[in-house]
Amino acid sequence: MMKRCSKLFLTMIVVIGLVGETTAATAATTKAAATPDIQVIVNNSTVYVGVTAYVEQGTTMIPIKALQYIPGNSTIWNNITQTVTVSQDGNVITLVIGQKTATINDRTVQLPVAPELREGRAMVPLRFIAEAAQAKVFWNSTGRTVYVAKTPDTLLRQLSGTDLATARAAAVNIPRINRLKTFTPSDNSNNGIYRYYFPQGQSYPFFEQRGDVVYYYEMQENHSELVWTAKLNLNQQSRDNLFFLPYAIEQEDGVMPNILTNVAFYDTLTANGVVRYGYIENPILSSGAQGGTEATFPNIPGEQQVK
Repeated sequence: MMKRCSKLFLTMIVVIGLVGETTAATAATTKAAATPDIQVIVNNSTVYVGVTAYVEQGTTMIPIKALQYIPGNSTIWNNITQTVTVSQDGNVITLVIGQKTATINDRTVQLPVAPELREGRAMVPLRFIAEAAQAKVFWNSTGRTVYVAKTPDTLLRQLSGTDLATARAAAVNIPRINRLKTFTPSDNSNNGIYRYYFPQGQSYPFFEQRGDVVYYYEMQENHSELVWTAKLNLNQQSRDNLFFLPYAIEQEDGVMPNILTNVAFYDTLTANGVVRYGYIENPILSSGAQGGTEATFPNIPGEQQVK
């Protein structure tokens, strides 16, 4: 009888232990699922470097390989001295693993967090490096995304040039940042078509439409900022919104602009590289077609650039 009780007691301990481990594992899995990885986007390119960015004491840490995405950066890692050297526009930035000070040329500065090794990679504070390289850093808490924006001078020159088509192509390629909610186009609502809208004669602001989601960007401090975005119901007409987007809005974030001028549009068909273009006047639609690629905008006959 005693032996049977002992066996039963031991069995209960094992079962309780297994239940505890399963509960802990489930909780860890649930927490991981509820907290997605931090995404780093530098000049519209998502950084994939094998090690996930993370937040340490309020500071986003990234592997040094990610720094190569910032225009003009040159990065060297010295494994013997555990030193990261970043060259940018004539400035030399030096960081040492484990040290909370860094040097910019001959000047010593304090770091919010010391660089460290994680999974065999040197991790450095993103904002410090980016701002030292004259780049802007933005955080989207909803999407857990860090945006780094540094617009190349060539794009800025094209944007301010006299050719409207070139300026529009530059506008959609300037680094974008998003501090709003992110809506995903519904399946089969895109059909490979990106549509862009510009106020007549202008390269900024602009709208980008992907299926049933529209994005509105304005130029701010040499980068594009998402000011308004909406999920549309393409099966329900509405006259209460922008005249060239006459659909009911299911969800939106930001402030919808008020566009009163005629609007130039471009449909880029990614499958065959054809660009369809024209004007949307309230309510007349005129259009033409020309070969091209996404983000290539031909000049529309008769359109004059507005300065």
